[in-house]
Order: sequence, then structure tokens, then C-alpha cells
Amino acid sequence: MKLLYDGKEEGKVEGKKWIAVLYNDIPSLPSQMDSDLKPFTLNFKPIFDLEEFNTEEEIYKIVKALQEEGFDAFSYNLQGRFENLIGLFEKRRPDLIFNLVESFNDSSLKDMMVTGVFEMLGISYTGSIPLTLGICQRKGLTKQILLANGIPTPRFRLMAGGNILNRHGLHYPLIVKPGREDGSIGVENESVIYNFKELKKRFEYIWKEFHQPVLLEEFIDGRELNVSILGSEEPLILPISEVDFSTMPESFNNILTYQAKWEPRHETYHRTIPICPAHLPKKVEKQVKEIALKAYQIMGCRDYARIDIRLDKKNTPFVLEVNPNPYLSEGIGLMRSAEANGLSFGQTLRMIVEFALGRSK
Repeated sequence: MKLLYDGKEEGKVEGKKWIAVLYNDIPSLPSQMDSDLKPFTLNFKPIFDLEEFNTEEEIYKIVKALQEEGFDAFSYNLQGRFENLIGLFEKRRPDLIFNLVESFNDSSLKDMMVTGVFEMLGISYTGSIPLTLGICQRKGLTKQILLANGIPTPRFRLMAGGNILNRHGLHYPLIVKPGREDGSIGVENESVIYNFKELKKRFEYIWKEFHQPVLLEEFIDGRELNVSILGSEEPLILPISEVDFSTMPESFNNILTYQAKWEPRHETYHRTIPICPAHLPKKVEKQVKEIALKAYQIMGCRDYARIDIRLDKKNTPFVLEVNPNPYLSEGIGLMRSAEANGLSFGQTLRMIVEFALGRSK
């Protein structure tokens, strides 16, 4: 007997762990899909594919890889409905939830609440606990915890509503972004600002658009690194990946904007080139890995996470963000670093599953 990709039960393969790959995606309306297919022209030469991120395809790849690793895996889409989550457990509980839920009811803050349901029901799941997910979603709180534990992070202020002060105590240039988003949401070329006039305009935009505290952070103009880590008790630090901005046009700041991450038709998407492993002096590499591991452990990450770090002109590392449960798409992000470490897509997914199953013994 077998579980199909869409989650419909035909039965269970004896002796195999029954794994639900859980995600939350609300399909686009036909009118929205049609608008995405309209012809377009580019005024630059693309480097990467122009296909946009497709959640269903990425989930299918993960399910298929887990099945090839010997697990009885199936996908399950919450579609923004709490009753769908409860419905998953009504007939028979999976042996494990492979948790890929990034948000719920249009709020990235609610992904922690989904894992809270797992905790209350005593169901094993991959990734970090609700407390870690909730704290790391709050950038200002994360930075306070990092600083309290001697982990360097750029100087910052968190501001909410009212009139922004000219004397904020920070040195320009600054980068301004929403205080409770991830995936570079709210980060655009205009996020790097050089004077109070620009700051006031960007602050008002973020406050009006996102209705949440605004993070003001001293901008570190230097190399950007991603340090991915697997495990909990004996973490494995994967090869460091670097974002190469050397081909970025002068009209754009050297940052990973939302467009640079997720929009293949935007020029910056093709001007932020990943290099893995990053070419770093041994001493700097060692220091970056030590700081990343300390941040991983202090914030309570488990199974897998990515630490984003910038080096200043003196190669001093500063932690920008701690990302528990980052994207697991094949060939990018954490998976790119895993491949550089000699791990296949399926092997990396198996490791994450085994970390989680080990806790349920």
C-alpha cells in the first residue's frame, strides 16, 4: 500500500516511516496566473533560468527524494485552513511531520503556532521549536540576544510609529527593513539610505506597508556570507557560501533584495552570484564558522538553519540574521552548501528526518 503525492491514503508500506511533508500554499486565482504569463522583454542578459519559484514543484521534489531514500512520504497542503491541519491527524498520525510551513493566514509570525500544535499533540516534526521560530522572526529581539552573548551584529534601533528622530544614534549609511519579516520581504534597493530625508521616507513606507516595528541598522558594506548548519547535538557546519556582487550595476546597492532572491525577471536576480565554497582566509573562515555556530546554538536552532553574516572592510564578521527552517530547494541556499560538502539532496533530507526521528525514541 502507498500514499500518493496529494496525500490521499491507499495504505501504508510496512516497515517504512510515514512522513507528511507539510506546507501552506494558497493557489493563485486564474486571473493572477494569466497575468504572470504575459509576454515580457528584458534589457539585460539573464544568467539563470527565468522560471519563477513554484511551490508545488519544489514540494514534489522533496517528496520524491524522501521516497527514494526509503521513506513513505506524501505531501499535505494546509491551504490556509486550520481544519486541514487537524484533519491530517484524525485518521492516523504520521510518524513525522516534515515541517515546511513558512506562514499561516498571511502572517509569517504564525508559523510558530503551527509547530505549537505539533508540540501539544506530541507529534514529531523537523526543524526548530516554536520559541526559536518566534524569536528569530523578531529581528530586534534576536539582535539583543546575540549581543548579550557576545555575538557581533550591526548596531541598530527598532522603532514603531510616531515621528522618527533625526538623532537616532546610528551612523549612515543605514539599511531599513521590516522588523518581523523574512525572505527579504520589504528589502529593496531603496532600503539602503544615506541621510535623514531618505530615512524618513523609507521609515514611513515600511510602517504604512507592513504595520510593524521598523529596524534601522548600520549598513555593513562588505562581503555577504551564508553559513548553513545541520544537526543539534553534534552540528555539522557546511561549506560557507558567498553572494558575489561584483557584476551588480552601479545603480543598485550590493544587497540581497526581495527581487534579487525571488524575481527572475529582475536584473539583480542575475547579478547576485553564489560562490560555494567561499574563498576566505583560513583565519577568517574559522572565525565566521565559530560565530555562526554560537549563534545557531544560542538561538536554539535544531536540525538545520542558515546564519547570514557580513564582513566589513577589515574582515570582521557581523551576524545579520539567524534563519531557522530555511528553504530546502535543490541546488540553492542550504542545499548548495550541502552539495559542496558531498551530500546529495536526498541524503541531506534523510539526515534532517533522522535528527527528528532520533528525538522521538
